[in-house]
Amino acid sequence: MTRATLFSLRVCATLALLVLLYATVRLLWFPGGYFQIFGIGKLLLVAAVGATVAGPVLSAVVYKPGKKGLKFDLAVLGIIELAILAWATYEISDRRPVFAVFAVDRFEAVAAREVDLTEARFPGLSDWPATSPRLVYAELPTDPEVMNRLIDETVLYGMADIDRRPEFWKPYPQGIQVLKQAAQPLQALLAPDDPRASEVQHWLRKQASSAEDFLYLPIQGSKADGTLIVHADIGYPVDVLPIDPW
Repeated sequence: MTRATLFSLRVCATLALLVLLYATVRLLWFPGGYFQIFGIGKLLLVAAVGATVAGPVLSAVVYKPGKKGLKFDLAVLGIIELAILAWATYEISDRRPVFAVFAVDRFEAVAAREVDLTEARFPGLSDWPATSPRLVYAELPTDPEVMNRLIDETVLYGMADIDRRPEFWKPYPQGIQVLKQAAQPLQALLAPDDPRASEVQHWLRKQASSAEDFLYLPIQGSKADGTLIVHADIGYPVDVLPIDPW
């Protein structure tokens, strides 16, 4: 086997693994605009560069037919490449948004490592979704004593707010009317001088729908804010656009 042949084979194997990782990340864990508002592209790039260097590049460098210990060297490089991809997969999985929580006047995209589900009061909210984020409604407490305690915990002690406190979560349908009152018409983003208008118009053309059919709310990710589009009639999210909602 020549060095070029080895390099080509390792490139194909690495590319197959990277495509599988990208498809999982882009289609299942970070669909739509979640990918941009969580800034996962940089981590994927690091994984791709690391795997390519440790796999195809270094394998081609050390390869010499008949070299003593060649199989061991190639095996070590293969293990290092797999370790890099395993690390990247774990890091990305840990950062993926598992809940899209509507709280007061916006959505919060909550990552797996940000919430403890042992405090959840509803069975459907006490486990992790396998793919895209699960919808949740976080309701402010109506009991003044509980509300005062919540304010003290968040303001004075730096504890998480209701969007990351499952004890305040309820099934999403219970918050749809509140959401509709807080949402803005999508038409508001289509002003001629609004820089966001072109992207919203492009999205509407793909949907073959009019702006009157939708509302929008901010959604906060770990790296940026996005615009979550909601169907005006049923109150359920349709898509996330990586554009400034403010």
